[in-house]
Amino acid sequence: MNLLLEHRWEHALVAAVIEAASKSNGGSYLGRTAMQKLMYFLQVLNVPMRFKFRIHHYGPFSDELADTLDWLQADDVIEDRSRETRYSNYAPGENWHEIKSRFQSDLGQYQEMIDAVAKAMGGMDPDQLELIATLDFCYRWVHARGGNGPWKELTIQKFKQIKGDKFTDSKISDSYDRLARVKLIQQ
Repeated sequence: MNLLLEHRWEHALVAAVIEAASKSNGGSYLGRTAMQKLMYFLQVLNVPMRFKFRIHHYGPFSDELADTLDWLQADDVIEDRSRETRYSNYAPGENWHEIKSRFQSDLGQYQEMIDAVAKAMGGMDPDQLELIATLDFCYRWVHARGGNGPWKELTIQKFKQIKGDKFTDSKISDSYDRLARVKLIQQ
């Protein structure tokens, strides 16, 4: 046994997402920002986890997830292959298979969803991930406040309060429509 730390479900889930993204997106970078967004969307899709997401500079962010990434690196479950300290490029580490075997049955229940999210979003650039994750977060915020819509207009208003003019109106609208087409949000 090479693991030094006690690991829980969320640790195995994070490492499984890193493995899935590594397999499906070849040479793409998988950094801190991308991991925050991939995990956020898995939570939206009801994969159980205890991470709490809030809006941060680059969209939905979980402090607990950031800490988990550090712990997984410390225990060689994941590794950072980046050559620059200001960026990360996560990949499965030497001890990944040990934690994977402990949580195999739990991971198996969600593997198809993990693979789908990693494939669909793992290769996106950070700005694209920031845009769609923040839009989704804003939609959920607006929707939770009640009412009957119009969801798109209200969501975009909230989005612009947070992001200002960082993204063009057409990019925001197109991204909203894409999220609606895949049924993550409503029109």
